[in-house]
Amino acid sequence: MRKVPTDEHPRPETVARFATRPRPNLADAQRSLALLTNWRTGTLATASVVGCLLPFAIAWRVSYLIAMAAAIVFAAAIAAGCHLARQARLDRLAVQPDLAQLPDLAATRRRLQTARTRRALAAGLRRAADPIQPPRRFDCCPVLVDRVVGVRGEMLALADDLEQTLAPDPASVALVRELLTSGTSPLYNPNLPVEHLHTALSQARAGLTVQSIT
Repeated sequence: MRKVPTDEHPRPETVARFATRPRPNLADAQRSLALLTNWRTGTLATASVVGCLLPFAIAWRVSYLIAMAAAIVFAAAIAAGCHLARQARLDRLAVQPDLAQLPDLAATRRRLQTARTRRALAAGLRRAADPIQPPRRFDCCPVLVDRVVGVRGEMLALADDLEQTLAPDPASVALVRELLTSGTSPLYNPNLPVEHLHTALSQARAGLTVQSIT
């Protein structure tokens, strides 16, 4: 029998977001992903075509060769930027369960369920829950230790559930990742009330516990 979420564990369909930007609907999400995909494809095609013309430029003037090489580098940079922007967009969209039917999200959702991802996020939760927070070289936002003290047990329990649940709800895993990596997260943003942290932890854990079958 599948466990039914209670009031203490809100349904994962109500996953919270910490950023102030509006949540995109299905049509907006499809449009933005298609735009980034088209830009990535177009710039890669441009770089390929110009690359094929390079041998001819060698036989012409050096100025042509320099201009074409610069065009290849520029097009490749745009393609890489579009790819990274598209991946970041998919990571944000993965938090929304109502967008699960997006074909572009399939790979992202599968990656969120892998053991490697779950172990990494569980380790991140345990580091954030540590009452002693040594400075880390690449941390741009320090954890708000005073508010973590009150939810340390919840964070450790969530880390255990994350490791032990073999097929967690991808939106809940994405919420844990956003909680740990977004500067707008209540773990780092003192302008958000501590209740937002409690809510996010409860919602993330609900998406794990409802997957259990007794």
